[in-house]
Amino acid sequence: MEEKFDIKSTDEELIETFTSWMRESQTFHDSLLKVQDITEQYYIGNQTDKDLVPEHNSNVVENRIFEGTETIVPVATTNAHHFVVLPGSEQEKSKLRAKIIQKVLERKYETLEIQKKLEDVTRDMILRRFGVAKWCWDEIKDDIDVKVIDPRCMFIPKMKCDPHEIPYKIELQEYSYNEMEEYFPDINSEELTQEKSDAKDDRECYKVYEVWTSEMVCWINNKKVLDKKANPYFDFEGEEQKYIDTKAKSLKVRNRLVFRNHLDRPTDPYVFFDPYKMLTSLAEIGIPIQDVINIQKRRIVDNLNIMGNGQVVMDSDAMSEEESNNITNEPGLVIRGEGAASQNKIKREPGVPLPSGHFDNLTHSEVVFDNILGIHSATRGSAGAPTLGQDIISRQQDFTRIDLLTRVLNRGVARIANGLVQLMKMYYTETQTVKIIGEEDTIEFLKLNRDDIEDHIEIIVKSGNTLPMDKVSIRTEAVQLWQLGALDPVTLFERLEFPNPEKAAERLMAFKAGQLTQETQMRIQENNAATQAKLKADLTVQANAPTTSSGGTAKSKTTTPKKKETKVETQMNVMQRATAGIGGTAPISGTPNL
Repeated sequence: MEEKFDIKSTDEELIETFTSWMRESQTFHDSLLKVQDITEQYYIGNQTDKDLVPEHNSNVVENRIFEGTETIVPVATTNAHHFVVLPGSEQEKSKLRAKIIQKVLERKYETLEIQKKLEDVTRDMILRRFGVAKWCWDEIKDDIDVKVIDPRCMFIPKMKCDPHEIPYKIELQEYSYNEMEEYFPDINSEELTQEKSDAKDDRECYKVYEVWTSEMVCWINNKKVLDKKANPYFDFEGEEQKYIDTKAKSLKVRNRLVFRNHLDRPTDPYVFFDPYKMLTSLAEIGIPIQDVINIQKRRIVDNLNIMGNGQVVMDSDAMSEEESNNITNEPGLVIRGEGAASQNKIKREPGVPLPSGHFDNLTHSEVVFDNILGIHSATRGSAGAPTLGQDIISRQQDFTRIDLLTRVLNRGVARIANGLVQLMKMYYTETQTVKIIGEEDTIEFLKLNRDDIEDHIEIIVKSGNTLPMDKVSIRTEAVQLWQLGALDPVTLFERLEFPNPEKAAERLMAFKAGQLTQETQMRIQENNAATQAKLKADLTVQANAPTTSSGGTAKSKTTTPKKKETKVETQMNVMQRATAGIGGTAPISGTPNL
């Protein structure tokens, strides 16, 4: 059958082709859906069939799927993306326009919360094999937008190529009655079919399939075409404009077609984030090891229960069966039975301890799981290695795994950015005003319309280092790098978050060189004198304290307070303590690490 799916096709032809495509993609979609449901259950902690676990056994779950996912997501998306727009020509006007587009993209990245949406996309990559985003024109806001699409709502054929090259994409959407009235006002609602929602809330909805090719889009409900359009995000026809032909022998006004396209060819608005070609996901790979960890954990818990509360063994004549059924784990329970205690006919048998190899196997399983997801202790924010260098190496090893996801995100954001610029060039018919924060926190108002978006501009997406470090790790690393002579003092105090790192560095170096200013030395001496005076006064008060006497004729007994060891904290002490661990003078006793 020849597939016909274009704007000139009849409704019957569109339905026939749509039916064929759904039949082609349904099997692949169902197989994905089955896996996606399993990984979602593991993510929320439903990892065992409780009906298969005996009541006397524990049902412990150490949810490393959740822990691993929620460690990777912030790591992979920790830094915002930045845009560089290369102008279409060398003219200063083109460079200025490119700079404006760049700033507008940066602002739209913030206002559309794209970084937050990438967190959802990354979570989908880990749990559901792939993530989907969609750049579009929001008719309500009358502006560009980016949406995250649930991968379970996408119908695509099983492929061995880039998903962006698939000839069609089908998105399942659910509409309420009012939404159907708003979006498809020309359709008689009696001709439509309501179904149970997939949201598991028992509500009725209209299931609408939005079908995209590069050339067109249409909406279908129950084998009825609700609407169809040529790709609204691409200018196929152009706009006739007059221009002056300067190359003619005499100046002439001519007509030409101007196309409002940034993209070089029409495309659907879906952006796929697909790290493993939809063959698997990190969660799927980790599930078998997750099961092993759960089993090993349960054995430990079950063994502890048995060790702490062993089984009761008794002779049949110690007590009746009815009496034995009354034996519980209640504290202080009295067990009665004729001659039971004297003849030792009742005893409690402790359990057998687990072999040490069991704990070794558990540790090994946890290491294997961390290796699969690339999330060791250093990446999770806790120091797992004895040295800074080993922690850095561990984080970098993890990052090589997570870096695959970040590269996928970067490529996806580049597609989104180009799609948004395409929308601007199509729909910004009137000048748009965009408010941004400029240099020195000043507010700037940028003006942009579609005529400012020149042909041949290029958009480059950059993202920072995604290797995360908490503040404690950053400061510890800074101190250790200073000790190794690999950090200058200004950078040291910057990483220690001193309010004036340059001044702090200057004073540190002056102190190390014994070149503190006379004013500073006098202030130190004054502080020392004041502290000594206060100490002397305190000791005098203690020495003159009233005596305590015993009653009767006993001699009066005077208690002399012992001289307390008082630590005098001077400015010099503070500077010594601050520099002791970073290559300064010999450390003071009890000096804490920075």
